[in-house]
Amino acid sequence: MSEGAKKESSVQKHWFPVLAGVLILAIIGIFGYQYMQKTQIPVIKALNDFTLDNIDGSKYTFSESAGKVRLVEFIFTNCPDICPATTYNMSQLQEQLKEKGLFGDKVEFLTITFDPDYDTPEVLQQYAEKFHADQSGWKFLRGDNAAIETVTKDFGMAVMKLPDENSPSGYSITHTARMFLVDGDGNMRQAYGMAADMDMDLMMKEMSILAD
Repeated sequence: MSEGAKKESSVQKHWFPVLAGVLILAIIGIFGYQYMQKTQIPVIKALNDFTLDNIDGSKYTFSESAGKVRLVEFIFTNCPDICPATTYNMSQLQEQLKEKGLFGDKVEFLTITFDPDYDTPEVLQQYAEKFHADQSGWKFLRGDNAAIETVTKDFGMAVMKLPDENSPSGYSITHTARMFLVDGDGNMRQAYGMAADMDMDLMMKEMSILAD
């Protein structure tokens, strides 16, 4: 064998292990980067499981959607400002997630009413339709007052009912203006502002990171 052929054979012999090593490092780098991104969204707390009523008549148990990222808002349908503005923004996020192929399968929305006495399944259904909610991936939930109180306390929400003669129900509800990002393991990972305080770009980024 000529000297040139020997050199070529030697290069080929070492080229494959080098390429394999580069590919392995690239794969490790990709997964390492994804892990670093996820750890930059710290765990705030582990949430307790709960079961509430979906407006389609079924029971919704939080743990049954394990593996999905969940964006959770608390509302009451008589809210004059912050609740409908928040739900409208969520409808915009819904469309963006659909474009990415994440909505429903990897990211689920939960809207939970503070006011189950007024917000019947029919009222919540009308509310959902008003905002073009795709209920295949967006659940509208209610329960008795005790069940709702348990869930709101676990999420750290402060809620107060006040008389309001201008409201159809005769009262209004003041509440903590927060919504929440929950990972597939049931951990609260982020608390966002509502309505005008929602950073839509950040929310899309963090939902996408956790859903990856």
